[in-house]
Amino acid sequence: MKAISIHVQNGKISGDAPVGLPDGDFELALVQPPDDLSDEEFEKVETVLQRGVEAVRRGETQDAVNFASRLLRG
Repeated sequence: MKAISIHVQNGKISGDAPVGLPDGDFELALVQPPDDLSDEEFEKVETVLQRGVEAVRRGETQDAVNFASRLLRG
């Protein structure tokens, strides 16, 4: 996973996006792990997220609407 480096000054955010990110507006969420999450639990979460990113890069994705429809049909 690539991080997006930003600079904040006077409430304005500026920075460079990783190569390949399309032009447009994006919503970014800064997430801080809960205080009660152990280092081991945090590492597990990081591992699962990294696996997900790698799966997306390999094209192993599904359309969310179709996926949800199949779940609802049982």
